[in-house]
Amino acid sequence: MYDLSYIFFMKIIKNLKNYKNFESSMGFKINKLSKELKRYSAKMIGEYKQLGIPELFTLNVIGDSKKNITIKHICSVHWADQAEISRGVKKLVRLHLVNKVGGKRDRRFTLLSITPKGEFLHKKLLAKQQERNLKLLRDFKNSEVAVLQRLLDKLLISSQKYLVFN
Repeated sequence: MYDLSYIFFMKIIKNLKNYKNFESSMGFKINKLSKELKRYSAKMIGEYKQLGIPELFTLNVIGDSKKNITIKHICSVHWADQAEISRGVKKLVRLHLVNKVGGKRDRRFTLLSITPKGEFLHKKLLAKQQERNLKLLRDFKNSEVAVLQRLLDKLLISSQKYLVFN
C-alpha cells in the first residue's frame, strides 16, 4: 500500500501537469521564488540603494568575467532586455563600478570591465548571495541540492526549446 506522502506527491505532480490548482502550479511557485529572491537581493545592496536588480545582474556577469564583455553578452546570460541592461551599465559607469571602452577593431560596440571599486562591491555581494543560498537551502541535503540544480538546468533548456516564441 502507498503511504500518504507518496499519494500527496503524486497529487502534486498531477496538478503540475494538468494545471488544476493555481497555487500548486509550477509557474506560480517559480514566480513566487523569483520575487522572493529579488526582494532579498534588493535588501543586500546596502549603501548602493540606487542599484536595482538589472545593475546587480550586470555587475555579477562583468565581475565573474575574466575578460572585457559586451552588453549583448550580459543580455544573453540573463535573458534580459538590451535597453534595460544598457541603462544599468550607464548607472554602473556613473558610479565608477564599471568601465566602458570602445572596441579596438570595431567601434560599433562597447567593451565593459569592472573597476577596483566595482570588484570590491562584487565580492561583497557574492558573499551575501552565498549566505542567502545557504539560508535558502538549509533544509536540503547536498544530494537534493545537486538534483535540484540538474532539474533547474533541464527546465531552463526546456523553456528555451519549447516556450520561446519565434
